[in-house]
Amino acid sequence: MAPENPIDLRQDRRQWLKTSATMIGAALLPPSAAATAPQAEPPPAAARPHPAASAAHFFTPAQHAMVEELSETIIPADSHSGGAKAAKVADTIDQYLRETYDDSERSLWREGLRLVDSMSQHYNGKTFVEAQPEERIAVLSVLSENSHMNDLPEVKFFNTLKASTVECYYTSKIGIHDELQYKGNRILKEYVGCDDQDAAKT
Repeated sequence: MAPENPIDLRQDRRQWLKTSATMIGAALLPPSAAATAPQAEPPPAAARPHPAASAAHFFTPAQHAMVEELSETIIPADSHSGGAKAAKVADTIDQYLRETYDDSERSLWREGLRLVDSMSQHYNGKTFVEAQPEERIAVLSVLSENSHMNDLPEVKFFNTLKASTVECYYTSKIGIHDELQYKGNRILKEYVGCDDQDAAKT
């Protein structure tokens, strides 16, 4: 089968973004088991988790794993330094969202994660976490190429995700010391100056 025309592919991506705000995931994914299964009786009070335990994290374990892979795709590890996952970017974002009073920002992250997972299902036939690295990059490339369409929730989420990942990474120990090689404030015993005397004269 002949490869897709790049123009057709770009048009498909743009159409996906234009229509996603109202129908994303609705026609792509089957109804969840939770939506179709009969509602179970609520557990007795003694069996319910303590509110403090449920408030310990903003992300569910599945969401946390997805944020780890999203941030690692944006800033991956290399031979020079660890990536976003090693810098615990997802933990820092989780703490911020747990403590913020901005409910709209919390909603943006919850909905954004759902939408990006739906995009991955659409393009790759699998969730973002299950996708291969090149498949993850392809999904984020769609959002990056259309970053100006900030009125779409998935694009707004991606722009927020990218900014948060960069900020959290470069304020972490790995980002500051390993990547930027910042040595901290040090007292110099002498001012070395410029070795090139000709350059110093100009």
